[in-house]
Amino acid sequence: MDMEKINQVLLLFFLTALGAISCSDEHSDGDNSVMPVMGEGRFEGMLFVNATGKKTSLGTNDISAKTLERPKMNVEFSYDFYMDRHEVVCKSFNDVMRKVSGVKVTCKEDSLPAANVTFYDAVLYANALSKEHGIDTSYEYTSAEFDKGKHCVNMKSFKFKPQANGFRLPTEAEWTFVASKNWNPELSWNGLYSGNEVHKVCSLNESANAFCDMAGNMLEFVNDRYASFRDTVVLNFVGSIDGDAIGSCVVKGGSYFSSPASMHLYNRGDTYPILSSTKGDYLGFRLVSGSIPDATWFTDNGGSVSAPITPLIDASELRRLTDSYNVKLAFRNDASGNLVYVDFAKTAKIVEIEDKIDVYHPDISPDGKRVAFCTSMEGVLKESSVYVRDLNETGSNLIKLPVENAAIPRWRVNPNGDTVIVYVSSAANNKSESFMNESTWQIKFSKGKFGAPETLFDGAYHGGVEKDNSFGISSSTLLRAHLTDVLTGTDVIWYNGEQACNASLTKDGTKRTLFLDFGGTRGRDFVGVNYGVHERILVADSTGHLVRTVASPTKYTFDHTEWAVGMLKDEASNLIVASLTDYNGVHRQVALVNLDNGDVVPLVEGEELWHPCLWVWQDGENYPKPTVDVDSAGAYYDSKAPSPYPFAVVELGMRLQSFWNQNDKIEVATFGSSMLLNAVIEDSIKSFKTINMGVTLSDIHLFDYLIRHYVVPYGSKLKYVVVELSPGFMYRSYEEMTGPVLENSPGIRYDENHLSKSTQNEIAALSQDQQFPQVLLGQQYLEGTFLLPVGEWGVPIVNADISAMPYDSPYLQENLKKIKALKAFTDSKGIKLIAAIPPRNPGYKDTEAFDPYGPSWDVAHQIIDAVKAMGIVIFDEYKDGHHDYTDEMANNPNHVSYLGAAQFSKRLDAFLKTLK
Repeated sequence: MDMEKINQVLLLFFLTALGAISCSDEHSDGDNSVMPVMGEGRFEGMLFVNATGKKTSLGTNDISAKTLERPKMNVEFSYDFYMDRHEVVCKSFNDVMRKVSGVKVTCKEDSLPAANVTFYDAVLYANALSKEHGIDTSYEYTSAEFDKGKHCVNMKSFKFKPQANGFRLPTEAEWTFVASKNWNPELSWNGLYSGNEVHKVCSLNESANAFCDMAGNMLEFVNDRYASFRDTVVLNFVGSIDGDAIGSCVVKGGSYFSSPASMHLYNRGDTYPILSSTKGDYLGFRLVSGSIPDATWFTDNGGSVSAPITPLIDASELRRLTDSYNVKLAFRNDASGNLVYVDFAKTAKIVEIEDKIDVYHPDISPDGKRVAFCTSMEGVLKESSVYVRDLNETGSNLIKLPVENAAIPRWRVNPNGDTVIVYVSSAANNKSESFMNESTWQIKFSKGKFGAPETLFDGAYHGGVEKDNSFGISSSTLLRAHLTDVLTGTDVIWYNGEQACNASLTKDGTKRTLFLDFGGTRGRDFVGVNYGVHERILVADSTGHLVRTVASPTKYTFDHTEWAVGMLKDEASNLIVASLTDYNGVHRQVALVNLDNGDVVPLVEGEELWHPCLWVWQDGENYPKPTVDVDSAGAYYDSKAPSPYPFAVVELGMRLQSFWNQNDKIEVATFGSSMLLNAVIEDSIKSFKTINMGVTLSDIHLFDYLIRHYVVPYGSKLKYVVVELSPGFMYRSYEEMTGPVLENSPGIRYDENHLSKSTQNEIAALSQDQQFPQVLLGQQYLEGTFLLPVGEWGVPIVNADISAMPYDSPYLQENLKKIKALKAFTDSKGIKLIAAIPPRNPGYKDTEAFDPYGPSWDVAHQIIDAVKAMGIVIFDEYKDGHHDYTDEMANNPNHVSYLGAAQFSKRLDAFLKTLK
């Protein structure tokens, strides 16, 4: 680094050190009593932080900030903690990880921060330190995945335990609380003074009693996953309950690349999403130790919870176990009283529908689109109502069954094809003489409306009723059966009159009943061994005789057992869902039970999970498979695919979904990396119906593929194709970015062999069903768009070795040929090909490089001239840095803000009109 710059920053430190406490403290209220107390560390290198009773602020009310950085939210602490005074250094990381995963980071010296580590590397490091010191680990997982360099890139069933007293990453609130007390980005290793390289930790502040490098030097992982802020006060905030499908991480502090003006305490990310598997020269971490009592998580729909629910299985594994591509799970969160569901056809994402209605015994409709539930539970004499609502994230179209008292609803499809709900007038204990004074009913449900109630028979048989009404079941506390084909009467008591509960009648026509008991004589005789309360699922045939049993897992008992529902292909269904209760009586898990082999597989885990319903769709004779494979057709994003660019795959999926939604109307299609993606506002191009097909980091290989395979063949009205011309991206091979992105899209792979004029409509329809992790947009874009907030052009930084980018590079020459061939292809279809150069930081005109990605100016001009020579029209808004895009039209050195996008789009519209 230039010694003059080092001297400048050291002098700046000397002049400001005494007053640094008040410098740029964005959250300071002028009260020094909230200063953290630094003392002897619990462990070497850590400082004590007295946070009890104190508060900090996350986010901002600045409208120019990113969506996920707004609004300002206050966080209070009821605990103290210890934090590393600096980032974890190379020597410490390598010494520990040598015995854990064998991963090793390369550093020029041991005292530099450990860089090029993933979020999960940091998790393994923290757990290893906890074990070394004989304290609880803060993270749990069932298995880990590693790349070729031994970096951990994924953890199955990952779970953070805030109550553990171990080492962990700091929460965003903890990090911000400490950083806010001496926040001065000007006095940091930033883009102005760092020489674009990392520096020794604490080299600007060597005091052993002060935190250092909170701003600049290294961008730092924190523990939180993205959750939208709220204008409120939160106690002991720990982020999102489940993060997002691509594993985006909150990162804090800025790096040696960042300009001081761009570093804010409220910042939560980088230009591109930082993912759990992301590694970077500028990305590191520090640790804290100590437990978090009464931790508060936020949910996606704006709620908050203190006891998170965690998925324990992914969609592909459940697909194997159920032989179904479409599985949904619904249950009651007894800690909140709310309905929770997981749609395993998309992602194993926990969705809790929060309202003031108490939810018991949810039952999913035969088509999987709705859920019915009641407001009281089996065995309780209490007034109850039945409701139906859509099974989506908002629980829309809530409708109440208009009768005085209704309980424990169960869907069925009658022999005449009507979809009905069977319910009972009371779910009270069935041992009393009043049982037969109650009744079982059905009501038709069609097009979101109830029909007229119809009585079926006397007795409240809420365990299920056969389609022809010849058979019904009730339990709690006796196992009672309604029969119409016996001489002894229609109501009989089974199981020797012993106590039973949680009965469920299968819907496959076999009239089998599963139930739980209290270790009764009849059950023990059948099993052949003694067992305790609810330690066995028992199955009786249509005559009440026991025919099958399954034992509960060690340290658990069963509760709330139900047959799986839905469209099941097998004549006899042997899939069961149940709550698993630990020996403290806590309903910890919901599990899938396979009656064929006795396997019990946990699906989700939480504090109190009641009344599960598992809906399974399988193809049978009456439900033939679609022409296309619904597992892959239109599924352009797979959350579990090990892609190095998952955010690019998400964007590609969203772009293709948008394309199929309007492919027969599109006249202009634009293709580019994030530089063009962020610059084109579709609706601002008034003269033509336009689609923005930009994808972050993409290049000519992806442009070419999408144009040849999708946009030209299936865009019947297409007139113009606009492709980004970024000379630095012309040095890439197909394998560098495009190959991994396409390979990790199941929909793309499927389309390569099956997309045709005859299948396009079905594929297009299926593509509209896919949901995408919206946090990707919120992390950096303005809500609901691919547009960026106002920032500044900042400091021009060159990330490429321009000496290694000559004009005669084989990769460059091959890519120029690809552009020429693409021009010939579009010409043959009567479509005009245009190359666009979006604006970058004008300061690059004073450097040797065309932009951050190179090449030199001379080579860049040769490339642009070569494209012009092909007869391709150039739309140039960069103009070698001599453009009129102001700082407010910029977000960062490489991308325009929404104001810049408005100008770019307006000018592109005018340019296209000149080509008519």
